[in-house]
Amino acid sequence: MDPGKAYWHSGEDKIFYLVRPASGGMRSHLQQLLRRFSRDYTIYLGMPPQNELAAAEGLLADSIFHLPLSGEFNPAGDLIAFRRLYGLLRMLRPALLHIHGFKAALPGLPAARLARVTVLITVHNYPAHRASLYMPAAGKLLGAQKAHYIAVSGALAGELAALGIPRDQITVIYNGIDPAPFEAAAAGRFSRRRHAGEIVVGTAARFAVQKGLSYFLEAAAALAPLFPQMRFLLIGDGPERPALEKLASRLSLPGRLTLCGHRNDLPRLLAGIDIFVLPSLTEGFSLTLLEAAAAGCAVVATRVGGVPEVITDGIHGLLVPPADAVALARAVAALARNPELARRLARACRERVITEFTLERMLSRTAALYGRLAGECGQKNSTVPGLAGDR
Repeated sequence: MDPGKAYWHSGEDKIFYLVRPASGGMRSHLQQLLRRFSRDYTIYLGMPPQNELAAAEGLLADSIFHLPLSGEFNPAGDLIAFRRLYGLLRMLRPALLHIHGFKAALPGLPAARLARVTVLITVHNYPAHRASLYMPAAGKLLGAQKAHYIAVSGALAGELAALGIPRDQITVIYNGIDPAPFEAAAAGRFSRRRHAGEIVVGTAARFAVQKGLSYFLEAAAALAPLFPQMRFLLIGDGPERPALEKLASRLSLPGRLTLCGHRNDLPRLLAGIDIFVLPSLTEGFSLTLLEAAAAGCAVVATRVGGVPEVITDGIHGLLVPPADAVALARAVAALARNPELARRLARACRERVITEFTLERMLSRTAALYGRLAGECGQKNSTVPGLAGDR
């Protein structure tokens, strides 16, 4: 039996997902939830008008509600979103409002409190936005309505606790991937033809400041003269692309560096990388790190956020301090000069990822939490709209 079905009755239950503008890991995470739980529950989605997430997952038009949610602090827009969301929750009576990100929780928490709907908030990255400062106070203001939190890493759980959120209201559920396409691509890793001595060092990320991609380029510039056969691959796109292109030109990397842009064949591209670099300045829990490991890459990563919860330094990969291009270059050079070490670390990391950080494990734990929250709420108040006791 699906753990999430322990308390909810099939066909009668509703989940309302609420998300601010989403990209990268948050977008992928929510796509997986929509794909999985739309099989068993009636799904509704509140999102900004410009978000194409719902169409990609085949949700019906009458299940999608456009709300003026933004990634920036916007009191007027948040007030409009709050009023409309409150009306929707009162009308639809979902068993659960599952909010993604602190910013969406600003209108979401009070609307759910007034509508008497159970709240779950998934925090995907460090709450740097000013919204994070208001969350503990909002929780106290809402009294009996206790929001529960999913943190995608133990490090994020610690950050939430530091903001004043009780530990018993936080559940750590690691992000997970389906390793199959990455393993399939990796099967041809050692059979592909390449020039003698060639080493491909690469990364994949949204081109945003917090991803630390400028440090990857600076490390590449330091490595290039030491390893004439080394090539560099940068996969992705985003607002920092012009600045990164300008930096690459200034560092004399054209000819050694390939910027691939956004690609749909990521498993194949990762399988062509020997050493994967994650240079992030902050990181909740990187899906791309898991994907690179499943594709058989040796990993060099910064010691930030949930990264050390995947990689033990010297066992599953090499960890370096953030914002340190010299340390990144030294770690990459160490693996380039010792292929056996690189292979050993890659094997260990791949084995860990495909056994401990799978999509199925993430979805199963999420389903169990859904069931527990609905069951607890039903036991406390049988008249809460949308729960078993109200039927």
